[in-house]
Amino acid sequence: MSKGLNGIDLESMGNFAEAAKADKGVAEVKFVAKSTWKGGARCDATISEFYSNGQVASRPGRVFTLPMDEPPPMGGHDAHPNPGEMLAAAICGCLTAGIAANAALFGTELDSIEVEAAVDWNLLGVLGIDREVPCGASGVHYTVTLKGKGSPEQLRRSKETLDRKSAILNSLLKPIPVTSSTVIVE
Repeated sequence: MSKGLNGIDLESMGNFAEAAKADKGVAEVKFVAKSTWKGGARCDATISEFYSNGQVASRPGRVFTLPMDEPPPMGGHDAHPNPGEMLAAAICGCLTAGIAANAALFGTELDSIEVEAAVDWNLLGVLGIDREVPCGASGVHYTVTLKGKGSPEQLRRSKETLDRKSAILNSLLKPIPVTSSTVIVE
């Protein structure tokens, strides 16, 4: 795998973009996770295949396991991060990767990227205490600290472009359709 500026594989990104230009279905991707209950508030989320154009696009044997738990006030034992913390981590991961890629595309060499994300929650709704309080997050704040060889404007441009294009942030900002089904095993 060729690595370009900031360790970003611009060749693979370019190849994917060209394939998507030729067949827009290539840009239709699906990421899938599955959780298995481990007792109490614990679960293991397993991530393996992802899809492009309806076909498996991930490398064979790709498997990641992310253990999760809840802190004691939410019924868990605090053995692992909770899903809300995983959401904050997803924001950090998306912004970090995207800023590194943008900087590489803009020809800006980076020395470091740090992203700190905070997701605010009011749990009165989740706990059933106040039905008027929404059960979801009530706010997100993130701070990006950049150090690199470019000018402050070049570094800022890499971050500000991601403020508009981050897939995770945009998923939080706009309503997305959600479907659900239940399977009961007897």
